[in-house]
Amino acid sequence: MKAAVLREAEGVPEYADFAEPEAGEGLQVVELVAAGLHQLVRSRAHGRHYSSEGGYPLVPGVDAVARTADGELIYTGNVAPPYGTMAERMAVAGGFHIELSEGTEDRAAQVAGGMNPGMSSWLPLKARLAEAGELGTVAIVGATGASGLLAVQNARDLGARRVIAIGRNESALDKARGFGAATARLNQDAIRTALGDDVPNLVLDYVWGAPAELMFGLLTRLPTADADTSYVQIGALAGPNAALPAALLRSRRIRISGSGLGSVSMDTIQRTMPEYVTRIAEGHVEVPVETYPLSDVARAWTVSPKDNARIVLTA
Repeated sequence: MKAAVLREAEGVPEYADFAEPEAGEGLQVVELVAAGLHQLVRSRAHGRHYSSEGGYPLVPGVDAVARTADGELIYTGNVAPPYGTMAERMAVAGGFHIELSEGTEDRAAQVAGGMNPGMSSWLPLKARLAEAGELGTVAIVGATGASGLLAVQNARDLGARRVIAIGRNESALDKARGFGAATARLNQDAIRTALGDDVPNLVLDYVWGAPAELMFGLLTRLPTADADTSYVQIGALAGPNAALPAALLRSRRIRISGSGLGSVSMDTIQRTMPEYVTRIAEGHVEVPVETYPLSDVARAWTVSPKDNARIVLTA
């Protein structure tokens, strides 16, 4: 079969022949419809993600919309290495797939492009909602990226009282305002002004590094020390480390945790996915995409998308 094949860690995938997957016990072979080229896909393929397993050549890809032998359109993933989802065919666990509802076939690219980045916020938002009964004020650090803009929509749709979108890209902040968020540039005075008298009940951090340290300093000085704040680290585009001031931990009720593979159980992830698949497939979530045929994977891998669009490979 044809697939995107990465032959070395620092290379670019090429459209080439790869061995056919086998339908072993508990597996079924499905055909590609669309697969998202997420940041996670790149990081794992290049061996830079904590979940990377190494070994080359390999087929990149973590999830996809695919078609079963019975013609059913499904969202699926968890393909065993060296296989991934960027191939004409893949062997997936028969018990892990989410059927796309009838009439949503034209949203396959949006589902493939939006599930991975959108679930990064959907999971902690749903967890906070289940724990506290309401979201209150949600601050999103790095809200101007594709995942951050999905987080703004998700927080709004799940009933956050206020959403504060924090970032540097002014056009993306305009987009966040269109989704109903208050916005702030990445400095303490601007964030403090956007918060007003509020203290964030939930912070979703997509960048970490120096911006996280800025937020820690701000939280230390905010009033209402009895407010309950959950700070969730999701991405690390600004750096892998951030210094945590002792005064923050002593001065207010705050819990700092992560959201990612390993910090959330696979059972929880799979139980939470169907609702979000449906939301994207039915058009309740705006997911801009740029699509490329699988045969053009080398160009798709290196292109810079416009307006925070998600890159999606199609059959």
